[in-house]
Amino acid sequence: MKQEEAGIYEEAFLKEQGLEGEALAKWLEIASRESFAGRHFQNRNGEPWKVRPYQRRSLESRAIRKVHCDGRDVGKTAEIEIIACWALVACPDREMLIATQCENHLFPLMNRLARRFRTTPAFAPSLVEMRRSPSWHFRFSNNFVLWGRIAGPRGINFQGMHVDWQIVDEAQEMTESSWGELYQALNGGGRRWVYGVPNGLRNSFYRMTQEPGAEQYNWSSKENPEFTEEKDAELMRLYGGKNSPGYIHRVLGLHGEPSHAVFSLDDYLACVDESRELSTVILQEGDSFEAPMGIQTGEYYLGCDLGYARDPSEFVVYRNAPPYLIQEFRVRLEKVNYKRQEEIIVALDRAYHFRAMGIDAGNSGRAVAHMLMTRGRDWCARVHALEFGSTVDLEIMPDGRRARRRAKEFMTELIQRRLSERTLVFPPDPDREAQYAAHTYSVNAQGLIVYEKGDDHLIDADRCALFCHYLDTREPEADRRVMLPPEVFLF
Repeated sequence: MKQEEAGIYEEAFLKEQGLEGEALAKWLEIASRESFAGRHFQNRNGEPWKVRPYQRRSLESRAIRKVHCDGRDVGKTAEIEIIACWALVACPDREMLIATQCENHLFPLMNRLARRFRTTPAFAPSLVEMRRSPSWHFRFSNNFVLWGRIAGPRGINFQGMHVDWQIVDEAQEMTESSWGELYQALNGGGRRWVYGVPNGLRNSFYRMTQEPGAEQYNWSSKENPEFTEEKDAELMRLYGGKNSPGYIHRVLGLHGEPSHAVFSLDDYLACVDESRELSTVILQEGDSFEAPMGIQTGEYYLGCDLGYARDPSEFVVYRNAPPYLIQEFRVRLEKVNYKRQEEIIVALDRAYHFRAMGIDAGNSGRAVAHMLMTRGRDWCARVHALEFGSTVDLEIMPDGRRARRRAKEFMTELIQRRLSERTLVFPPDPDREAQYAAHTYSVNAQGLIVYEKGDDHLIDADRCALFCHYLDTREPEADRRVMLPPEVFLF
């Protein structure tokens, strides 16, 4: 149905419901969400917000089911913000839920809405109640209620909810168990609008993008008027070309070749101890650093994924408490030079006395590992510069041959194993949760696993720490003398 036809139909319907004269005129004034946004929203230059042509149909949609499968930076968040504000005016006595899987996805959006509700003259007087904890909750004088919740383990945070409108953001990260609880939280006849960026997984979000009964949208990042050739070239370098999964997913907004989740998010969430406090230090170039004091006696391991100009550096500290490995401390460095990174590792070692330190031996890691090893034999013995693309020698097999594995695959398997055994203990960390949820892999033509490029710096630091623990704690090999059958030479 065209937009003009929809407007005529809506006006006729409202007249049938008894709205006439001033009441009808007042409703029609807010019926157009584009006009509503123009009156109450501004762009970054302080001018009235204007819809982009490709956004108009979705913004004005009245669909019961709507699915967005888009690239990044196309205006999805702006649309959700406008719809939530419009609903508080146009939908009295109704409840809306904005849902995500991870806190990292929910907080920026809900914080943006909270600021909008408090500072917009048309909205602020009607805001009766606002809570941020244990979940986001807004109540207005016309009895419109807005909730903001993350799924929690197996979607537990959606249990007991009954809303009239669901908006799901970053839907590609939602687990199957979370979707199961979310479906039950929607009242009969309610709306469900889903927004996501494909990641290659053939999950519930993928299946929703194939549903003929839902309004379907695909916005490429290139439709954004601010998308330039320079930006396109930068993204191609970042993701590895136009045909790479990252570019196809995050720029074009297409599903591309099938991918697989590296980690079970349900297993990860089962390893998160909500009672543990997140100890994280974030440093910029020039910031001072002091290692923690009063460290508990124990065996500690350090994992490092190092960057400098573009990528951040992540340091993670684990304590060995058999059968558990407990993540105790995290340092994130942003645009910190190699020498300063070395100094911070030395300061951490003075506090924790690491049994082993693993460093991803990319360009940055190799340089810092070399500088650390020049400090003496003790450092040479404890610092491991780990080449993710290499192979590692494992145990000797019963037939006398040495088992070999690709390094990154084996490190990943160490994490997977511990997650399934519930022998890793994490504090609540939105950054780590978002990375574990989004990490995917595919299998190339040679049958080899290829991990998708993206924000996986914490995961790589975890890989290094767990591999160091493996090297330090594996049992020494027994002297296996393999009896070979006698050789028979034929002449």
